[in-house]
Amino acid sequence: MQVINESEFTPLDEKGSFREIITAIVKRFARLAGMPIALRMARRVPRLTLDDEGNVLDYDTQNPFGTITLLIDQYEGLYGDMARVLVQQAAQPFKTDSDTRLLQEVGLSDNKIILIRILIVDDHVLFREALVNLLGTQPDFKIVGQADSINEAIALAGKVLPDLVLMNITMPDGTGAEATQAILTEQPETKIVILTHSEEDDYLFEAIRAGAIGYLSKRAHTLMLFKTLRGVVRGEAGISGATALRILDEFARLSPSQPEAESPLTSREVEVLRELADGASNQTIAERLVISENTVKNHVRNILVKLHFHSRHEAADYARRHGFITPATGHSEE
Repeated sequence: MQVINESEFTPLDEKGSFREIITAIVKRFARLAGMPIALRMARRVPRLTLDDEGNVLDYDTQNPFGTITLLIDQYEGLYGDMARVLVQQAAQPFKTDSDTRLLQEVGLSDNKIILIRILIVDDHVLFREALVNLLGTQPDFKIVGQADSINEAIALAGKVLPDLVLMNITMPDGTGAEATQAILTEQPETKIVILTHSEEDDYLFEAIRAGAIGYLSKRAHTLMLFKTLRGVVRGEAGISGATALRILDEFARLSPSQPEAESPLTSREVEVLRELADGASNQTIAERLVISENTVKNHVRNILVKLHFHSRHEAADYARRHGFITPATGHSEE
């Protein structure tokens, strides 16, 4: 972080510019996430103190843009990359020509929020409308449709083309797994998150195997809802480590010839996982599967995300212990 000497912002500090900016940032997030959450995050920033209404009492006057940077870091845990855009919007009314250069130091620009188009599927009207109202408080969420049945969800998804479908696990005319498979057949880029009462629900397991990228308990806190939805759109897997291991255990018991039929991984990702179990390098995997090394790296990254492993070594170790090496050849079948 660049160091700015005191003389460069004494005038700004005297007119309260940065104090107003930081207060506006905190109150902006308070409107979205609630004042208790906004304050809890902001109070983690060293030398930043606020009253219970979000007004700044003190901050690092020697390095105010450093305070803003640390504040962004806190809110990025909830809002991801969009936190920077929200901070820019909060600061904009207070920016003068003198402030602009300093605010640019933390990468604030006039970026627009990228909307996440959401289709909500639930047959309980009150719950569905509550979700609509809740998600409507977030600037990057746009509700493009509501459905109260599986058939309606499939038809509507083809019309409104959502980025994300938030779907109840069971409906009067079918299950979330059935809808997931039907929607992804026509729109493979759509992200589907299942709403459930328990991660032990067998229907949930079926939905994940059908291609759902994550799930949310109906008892989840609001912050978890927001964070999970934003995460899956960024390409993160919205499933717990326990569920990921259950998935691995399930398809590890299957015959080597058809693991992909029961796996959240694609058939090619299963092939790559087998090669990892055999200890093959990216270059070796590329040669065996006749694909580029960059493609191998992408497959490995997807495997780690989907199955909640932190490294290829964890994935390889698990795969070896669960018999992913084909006994007859010692490496992946083609």
